[in-house]
Amino acid sequence: MPRRDSRNATRARVLAAADRLFVERGFAATTVREIATACEVSVGTVMSVGDKESLLVQVFDQHVAQLQSRRPASEPAASSDTERILALVAPIVELYIERAELARTYASILVGARHSSILIDELAAQLIEEFTGILAGDQPRPSPEDRALATALYHAFVGVLYTGAARPGASLQQLPETLRSTVTALLTTREHPC
Repeated sequence: MPRRDSRNATRARVLAAADRLFVERGFAATTVREIATACEVSVGTVMSVGDKESLLVQVFDQHVAQLQSRRPASEPAASSDTERILALVAPIVELYIERAELARTYASILVGARHSSILIDELAAQLIEEFTGILAGDQPRPSPEDRALATALYHAFVGVLYTGAARPGASLQQLPETLRSTVTALLTTREHPC
């Protein structure tokens, strides 16, 4: 096996072991040594993939990327712009709800700017573009206002995720409804500008 393929296979094993242990034991209770033992590599090999925080970010990013890749190519057929926007982000919201403890840790790592994430980097551009397309509707070219509102919607989405995750002991089950009311409020500004 070529060296690059071997390195990628090792990285995949390390991330799979980290993912499993984070879910089973929790982030705080999982050690790098346990991850190394679980995938039968050295601690140094695990550290070459990333420190424990980096491993969690990479694991979450893999899940987000997989969710995004499984989405239908066309926009969701929903009745309103709010429903279409919510449908685009629903898989990520569901991931946060399903893995609440890990989502809280993930969000705190990202807020602390200790590691970068696709949620902040590539996914931001993709979602802003998709939101802009929804807002532009049948217009051949989106207006600057559509793009600005799409950007505000993305930041509101991330803000709702981070805020929901930042409340210790609070259930993340309210995320969908909080996001719905936030998106609705922002879209209302388009219909009723100040």
